[in-house]
Amino acid sequence: MDCLTAGSKLLDLFRSVLDCCEVGRAFDRCPFEDVIGAVRHTRGRVYVVAMGKSATGMAEELMRRSDIAPVAGVLASPVLKGWSHPRFHTFEGGHPMPNTESIDAARTALSMLNGMTSHDAVIFLVSGGGSACFELPISDTITLADLVEMNRVLISGELTIVETNTIRKHISKVKGGRLAVAAAPAQQLTLYISDVPHGYPSFVASGPSMPDDSTIQEMHTLIRRHKLTSALPNSIKALIRRGVVPETPKSEHPAFQAARWHKLLDNDDAIIAAVSFAEQSGWKPVVVEMPDDTSARDAARTLTERAEATVNGHDGKPVAVISGGELVSPVLGRGRGGRNQAFALECVEIIAGKRIVVLSAGTDGIDGNSSAAGAFADETTLSRSLAAGLVVAKAREASDSNGFFDRLGDTIVTGPTGSNVRDIRVVLAW
Repeated sequence: MDCLTAGSKLLDLFRSVLDCCEVGRAFDRCPFEDVIGAVRHTRGRVYVVAMGKSATGMAEELMRRSDIAPVAGVLASPVLKGWSHPRFHTFEGGHPMPNTESIDAARTALSMLNGMTSHDAVIFLVSGGGSACFELPISDTITLADLVEMNRVLISGELTIVETNTIRKHISKVKGGRLAVAAAPAQQLTLYISDVPHGYPSFVASGPSMPDDSTIQEMHTLIRRHKLTSALPNSIKALIRRGVVPETPKSEHPAFQAARWHKLLDNDDAIIAAVSFAEQSGWKPVVVEMPDDTSARDAARTLTERAEATVNGHDGKPVAVISGGELVSPVLGRGRGGRNQAFALECVEIIAGKRIVVLSAGTDGIDGNSSAAGAFADETTLSRSLAAGLVVAKAREASDSNGFFDRLGDTIVTGPTGSNVRDIRVVLAW
């Protein structure tokens, strides 16, 4: 096998992952009738609130597979693609930063849910990206510009998604279970597609319809630990300093007595699809779990070393080291890219001249502030980059991994996929 063949096979692997994680297929695997049954038999009105990168696909599947006719709905997504429905108010919310439509979507949803009774029901369709595209600040003193700056500070540093959303929850009127409180005492069903680690479902889109597992004290601790106080907008600092940021609702809150939640997809589905493809290709799959606070550089070293060690001690069969989740990749400059291309960049010098090909890509089709989902790197990347006048260290310092790989023709471009179950990284060695 040569690096071109290996790269082509890895792209096929990624396509198989995206196919498995398509929203319609997730609904196919869902015990839909059992999940939706209680809502179907409600005696009152049914409303739908959908948010995130998978909002349109989830809303379409819900309508197609059930006889539920919502009285009204609100749908907010950064990838509307012209989607519309006569009973839905639609909003093209911002991502990764909130915009005016993010605010309008949240306000419209709160207005729609006002006055619901115990005979009514609301279905929440929640997916990654909802933190930005559906938002309303906890205080009128916080402007949209303040929200944008807060999000820029949170996502450009070293915080994990759980840490980021812990802070977001407490600064929002619609996150951390507060949207569920607004809908009480109605019956509530949340269908969600997870872009967060195992055991943290209430952090998907910052958990608008779930009891919050984080606390105000944890928010304060994170702000101190990551030295964020001076970087946050003055309006938010003032609220925190005065101690007037309210705690989010917990599981004992009455709003959750008639609430249920069901997961449709998560990163495990992506890993399973990648392992299946590797086995069908005659490769030995090795799954490596990594915590979210792992840096792109440390992950590159760990995964490539594991691939080399395994293939050297094996029977000659190619080895595919597979890892999911997200990595920490602080923004150092003003270039383009994200954590996937940053990971591939960190692999370039390590794998130079070796029989190793790396793929790293986001299942949402968007890596950071670039138009790519991710990138490839192989044994020739370093020599080709030097011939093109590209330097790994300079690309790293400028946070321009996308500019680096785009010049080489090694980016992976899918466009927005309509799904979001975190990232997939594969190191193939032979």
